Amino acid sequence: MRRHARSWLIKAALFGVIIVFIFWYGWSGPSEKTRNYVAKVNDTVISYDQFKNAYEIEQKKIRSRFKGSIPPELLEKMDLKKNVIQNLVNQALLLQEAQRLGLVVREEDVVQYIVSNPYFQRNGVYDEAMASAYLRELGFTPSSYRENLRQEMLENQVVHLLTDAVKTDPEEIKQFWHFENDKLVLSMLLVKPEQAAKVAEPDAKTLELFYKDNQTKYDVPASLNLDYVIFSWRDLAKKLTITPEEAREYYHLNPKEFTEPETVRAKHILLKIPAGANQEQIEQIRKKAEEIRARLNSGEDFDKAARELSEDDATREKGGDLGYFSKGSLSPQLERIAAKLDVGQISEPVRIDHGYDILMVTDKKPEQQLEFDAVNDKIVEKLLRERAQKQVNTDADNFYEMVYRTEQLDEPAKKFGFEVHKAQGVTKASGIPDVGNDAKIMDQAFDLKTGEVSRLLKTDDTYLVFKILEKTKERTPTLDEVRSTVEQDYSKHEAMANAVKKAEEIIQSLKTKSSDPEEIARKFGLKWETLDPVSRTAGIVPQLGNTPEALEVLTTVSPESPLFPRPVTTSGGAAVVRLKDLELASEEQFAKDAATVKAWVKEVRRTEFLQGWLRVMAEKSKIDMNEKIF
Repeated sequence: MRRHARSWLIKAALFGVIIVFIFWYGWSGPSEKTRNYVAKVNDTVISYDQFKNAYEIEQKKIRSRFKGSIPPELLEKMDLKKNVIQNLVNQALLLQEAQRLGLVVREEDVVQYIVSNPYFQRNGVYDEAMASAYLRELGFTPSSYRENLRQEMLENQVVHLLTDAVKTDPEEIKQFWHFENDKLVLSMLLVKPEQAAKVAEPDAKTLELFYKDNQTKYDVPASLNLDYVIFSWRDLAKKLTITPEEAREYYHLNPKEFTEPETVRAKHILLKIPAGANQEQIEQIRKKAEEIRARLNSGEDFDKAARELSEDDATREKGGDLGYFSKGSLSPQLERIAAKLDVGQISEPVRIDHGYDILMVTDKKPEQQLEFDAVNDKIVEKLLRERAQKQVNTDADNFYEMVYRTEQLDEPAKKFGFEVHKAQGVTKASGIPDVGNDAKIMDQAFDLKTGEVSRLLKTDDTYLVFKILEKTKERTPTLDEVRSTVEQDYSKHEAMANAVKKAEEIIQSLKTKSSDPEEIARKFGLKWETLDPVSRTAGIVPQLGNTPEALEVLTTVSPESPLFPRPVTTSGGAAVVRLKDLELASEEQFAKDAATVKAWVKEVRRTEFLQGWLRVMAEKSKIDMNEKIF
């Protein structure tokens, strides 16, 4: 059918199938969109578009950390989709609680957050161009970002109301700090396998039994030999060119894209009006603002006055500097005043929702279009990307069409300028070079027969096609095939077992005569070895490693119970471990760290409390997850 896809007969047949589907299963047009949701939380509907936007934003954040490429196995381990949905459900619960409590976010608070956001600042000062670039990168418009920010601030209000009362115990903080910072000085007796009882040669029945008990260890996994082609729009972009004329034409046709809006730089002094203030108190604050303005007009330094008098924590230490801003960045009152002021002019006290503001304009930049030479590289990069992204879909379809018709990779790859890669001995665990071991791709690969070609696969922005050259089934070798390996493994296993038995004897002796560990070591022909000091939270023990047994040593031994009650197996043998000394961290250091530790412990407690509250609210709420979406 695919080979004759261009014929009018097939097109007619496909049209008939479409008609049948419409009338038999129903037209899934606009009415279907009403059911296009991810979850419903009480009366709140979380749309698929909301989920998609949130998911893409999280992907972009991860992609920026990995410099553009997200390892497929990372997304699987993170379970990103599930986490994004859970976050959206949690947000809905918090916003519903905010509505129940009657909480609001003032416009001035949103503006203040924006101008003080370090991602929007250059040299500590708000910069409109940086803010716009950051929002474009995340896929936000200014209005959608402000709305998203407003919701986040509402959620934070609820979180603070719920968790600000969480307390910490000073003695508990100190104990926790010492637990993290005290150093354990451990000593060990290492019983090496060759120092334990000699291992007897196994008879045939013993070796066969050992082989059967460990048979899966010797299984030979199924494997593939295959050819594959992997490409993305980036590969196409390398072969494309953008002429200077095309770049300049784009520049002239899209002037707004390269126009920096009019911006104003200002500094301010804010005097806040307390919540619930009466008219008399408000008038006193206004008079104080008038007095400050009079001092400024008399020549007092604005920066100095702002540092001493302004009640805006975000800008006070910067002399009240708000940085550069354009229309829509500040509250409308302040923007109107700033537009009227000349550079160096100081405004009268301006009444805003939460206080009085005194504004001074320090610079104005008119709207201006960037020179072509300054943006040429960005234009070329954008046009190359757009052209390659548009072309790659067509090339991918045409390439695969040719592959499907010929059932070959070489000729189609040569025609389209792609490279054919070879991989041998590919297992599900090893994956395909340059591709990885994505479960869905590997499942399809192993479902194909020898000589078959895969579907055109796409992961992220990468296309993949492969052809199976040879398949080897998973099999269990006979004992004779792996006899020498099994014999070696048996000897190692028994030698280690004997070492563990000897270590257990030593531990029993130490329990009986704990006062004389040196004598007991000599009795068994061993010598205690002191390990490097290690903290209880190190995650690895010198010479013992990071096995569960080794890490259990860190959390269980103490001056009262110095002996670890079981042998710790290592690559070198079985270790008997005891606490030799405890190096206490200094109280001076604790005094320096106490505030940070207290804040960290409190944050952990706050998080635990919030998670508990969300679980309770979820249980009380009606939550409908739309499984069909996935």
